[in-house]
Amino acid sequence: YKVSRKPRGIAVIINNETFDDEDRFPKRESSDYDVINMEQLFRALYFRVEKHVNKSAQEIIRCLEKNKSYLPWKSDIFVAVIMSHGSRDSVYGTDGGKVPIDDITAIYNENNCTKLRGKPKLFFVQACQ
Repeated sequence: YKVSRKPRGIAVIINNETFDDEDRFPKRESSDYDVINMEQLFRALYFRVEKHVNKSAQEIIRCLEKNKSYLPWKSDIFVAVIMSHGSRDSVYGTDGGKVPIDDITAIYNENNCTKLRGKPKLFFVQACQ
């Protein structure tokens, strides 16, 4: 893939640190440092970075849908970094709602995101289980 434009594309970082049910989902201590490091990395790689903190299940989907609509036609690549509690195939919103990874990636697939058709889409999930 040719990745030469500046900015390369958008890197969306979603970090859920605190949750409504603290007994079930303990606070993800120090995850803010991961966000700082990810932001520095992707800015150094010439990405426009969008950060979102403590989002419910529906808000996670809305953030990704919103960022999809803001993609410039000339984006070379898309990156999503999602840090939260999770299960085998899902991440949790701060409200305890599950968001299947397949639903997240489907937002940016060839049919749902024509701006990225034929271009790389990277999804990084760091999920405490």
